[in-house]
Amino acid sequence: MSRRPWWLGSGLFLIAASALAAPPLPQPVGTAPPQLPRPAAQQRQAVTALLRDPSGTQLGSAVIVAAAQGGHWLVSNRHVVQDQRLVCVQPTNRPAAGALVLPDPQPRREGGLDLALLWLPLSGQLLPVATLATRSPEASALPLVVASGYPTPLKSRLEAVPYREAAGLLLPLLRGPLEGGFDLAYGAEVEKGMSGGGLFAGSELIGINGAHAQPLWPGQWNDASGKPVSAALNAKLELVSLGLSAAAIQTALRNALPPSPTALAPLRSLRCSARPASVPPRPGASSGR
Repeated sequence: MSRRPWWLGSGLFLIAASALAAPPLPQPVGTAPPQLPRPAAQQRQAVTALLRDPSGTQLGSAVIVAAAQGGHWLVSNRHVVQDQRLVCVQPTNRPAAGALVLPDPQPRREGGLDLALLWLPLSGQLLPVATLATRSPEASALPLVVASGYPTPLKSRLEAVPYREAAGLLLPLLRGPLEGGFDLAYGAEVEKGMSGGGLFAGSELIGINGAHAQPLWPGQWNDASGKPVSAALNAKLELVSLGLSAAAIQTALRNALPPSPTALAPLRSLRCSARPASVPPRPGASSGR
């Protein structure tokens, strides 16, 4: 049984479930194709994708964050894609398609971020795109947030995976980023497989999941300079989920260029399962509504 911090009482989740039923925030001009307004929970699920390796094994989750000429940009964690160059992306209720993982510009062991950019070539249909927050909410106000993703199934690697959302509070635990760039701490109960999925305030993307308390990440956390954090802070960090803020995603997108046709050539031989990623949320899973 996983440990749960004191601030994650069941009453608080009931408050989170009712408070998050808000209309989606307006889409910034020029950042995404026109979309019909949709409830926040539907928007969150529409921009969250499942990642598999070419053999069909689930890697984790990702978020569709931008549309460009010829394709879409997705973000996930570097520890999710690891050394994969080609992955299969399954947007919600859509067939899987091959995507290219961009090389890591700065490995984590050299102070880089646990962030990976993926390029999904356009296959004739524009996909919903997340609305990136221009700034994170003030953690001191304990705002409600929702973490999204596809938990790793316990059975067949090719079975459909239930999409999950978990509501919680953004917590004022961090004064600066941790090693890997993690600069968000929150009480939403993220599970294995949800790494790389979105962290939302309503329908606005404020970051992506990176580390979680179930199972616990053992050992000592370091700050961005590699210096160990205090024992008191380290104990608290083992009870919460950690993520990368939207600011890191925006910086990566500003510096990214769509891959050349030569770089994309290996995708032609990649065969991804046509099975849709999503099945109805499993019983007891929080919908965030």
